[in-house]
Amino acid sequence: MNEKDIASNEKHPLYEIITDSASNLTKDLLQAFRIHMISYISTMNGREFLCYSPRRDDAVTGRHFYDALRKGANIETSLISPSRFTELFEPFLRKGRDILFTGMSGGLTGTVQSARLAAEDLMEQYPNRRIICVDSLAASLGEGLLVLQLSRLRDEGCTLEEAVSWIENNKMRMNQYFTVDNLKHLKKGGRISSAEAVIGNLLSIKPVLKGNEEGRIVLHNKVHSRRRALDYLFNIAKDRIAEPSSTIIGIAHCDAPEESEALAERFRQDLGVQDIIVRYYDLCTGSHVGPGTIAIFFLGKNRMEA
Repeated sequence: MNEKDIASNEKHPLYEIITDSASNLTKDLLQAFRIHMISYISTMNGREFLCYSPRRDDAVTGRHFYDALRKGANIETSLISPSRFTELFEPFLRKGRDILFTGMSGGLTGTVQSARLAAEDLMEQYPNRRIICVDSLAASLGEGLLVLQLSRLRDEGCTLEEAVSWIENNKMRMNQYFTVDNLKHLKKGGRISSAEAVIGNLLSIKPVLKGNEEGRIVLHNKVHSRRRALDYLFNIAKDRIAEPSSTIIGIAHCDAPEESEALAERFRQDLGVQDIIVRYYDLCTGSHVGPGTIAIFFLGKNRMEA
């Protein structure tokens, strides 16, 4: 692809890339990579709010949100309806654009299925257009890093089918590991079983969890202390990343900025990682893991491998 082609694609991309707010992509990344977002809607103590808004400062919002969780705020999240997907998708179809939507793991939510229902109806109305909905089997920056790569592939000239082939062939390489202060939020949201929550919340035990091959959250290991849990996250990345200098690491946290930046610096200094994205956990998935959570995301060994 020559410079003229690239310039043309910057104005008129080959297809539109859309994700949901669980991808943890902030306004700066959405704009830089020309990605569209549909936000989850949650309620705090009965009051609805958008989990993502371009008008908000993500760090300021994150601090207030997780502080409210610490104080016992009741948070409920809901599925994105097919009608909302229809409202988002249809204007692009009218303009003659195809769509690639990548959503949060089907092991955690039915969002991708909801998007597919909307897509099926719309493609009957627009038979010359294509909408492909992909289950990322990931969440937070695990989903987000995959979406960023899709944007790069599109801008390099990859077709819609080639981009879909890439994510289907590589999403099992997206490693997702995290530690939480307390498992009650995961238990409340049904993301883990009561038995796993009881084990994890034993006195002085800090759990390390992961996204498994089905895109579900499972208990991976238990360590004695927060420091050891963070050391464990570092060592997991050290073991599972083949080429650290060319790998992007995502770190998402629920109001633990100092520890997250310290972990990022360790990746830079000890592993030679050059590209690290550190963000407050998006409010939708963050409400299910709780304050103090720190998660790492990176392409590495296949999740099926030990």
